[in-house]
Amino acid sequence: MEINSIYQVYFNCELKTKEEVHSFISEIVCQDNPSQKEEVINQLNEREKVGSTLIAEHVMLPHIESNQIKKSQILFIRLANPIRSWDCQTKDICLLIVILLKENESVQMKKKISLFTRALADEEYLNRLLNSREKENFIKEILKN
Repeated sequence: MEINSIYQVYFNCELKTKEEVHSFISEIVCQDNPSQKEEVINQLNEREKVGSTLIAEHVMLPHIESNQIKKSQILFIRLANPIRSWDCQTKDICLLIVILLKENESVQMKKKISLFTRALADEEYLNRLLNSREKENFIKEILKN
């Protein structure tokens, strides 16, 4: 569900593994071109090899910049149930904040996304997102930022 030009919210998603999450993200990115899904999944996996995308307990920040992405956006994926084992070090993931940046994005859009990422340093903000049980409250928290 799109709540403004760059935020998309997926609340109570039934995703059970990292692979399902990456597949879900690739479907969103590649709606117009399903043949590119594997490339997006590869890019997400390659990004994880660089370093963990865990930004707080229970919160992941997968992010890629890609020529597969037609529109830069931020996805909020609130899971119905935690992913017990993301990888050998990362457990109990409840929330994914996914930054998808199209290649050669405008400076203005990069600034918008950069401003948003600063909010992620606020532990209280992340806790409010994690503890929102209702979709409406979750969206209100996102928009407060």
